[in-house]
Amino acid sequence: MTDTFIWKPTSSGAATANAAVRKAAFGDGYTQRAPEGINPRSRSYQLTFTGTKARIDQIIDFLDAHVGRSFFWTGPRGTALYTCDTHTEPLPNGLTHTVTATFEQTFQP
Repeated sequence: MTDTFIWKPTSSGAATANAAVRKAAFGDGYTQRAPEGINPRSRSYQLTFTGTKARIDQIIDFLDAHVGRSFFWTGPRGTALYTCDTHTEPLPNGLTHTVTATFEQTFQP
C-alpha cells in the first residue's frame, strides 16, 4: 500500500511541467513530433516546509523512509504519485526549522 504525504508546504518555489516528445527531423527543415508513452507530461515541485523541530523531523523521517519508493501527495493539480530524491537537512537555528524538498511525479507505486 502506498503512503500519503500529509504535510502542507509553507511555500512553494519552482513548479515545472516536463513533456516527453519524440522528434524526427527531416532534411528540408520539417520536424515531426509526437508524445512519447502513455504519460508524456510529468510535473515537479520545489517545496519548503517550516515549523518546529518535531514537525520537520516527521517530514524528514517520512522522506527517508520513502527513498526509492513513491508516495501520494495532493498538489496544485490534484493527488498523484511522487518521489523525493532531494531534500535539504536543517541546521539547528533556534525554534524554527526549514526543509526544502523536490517532489517529482511518477507513474508507478
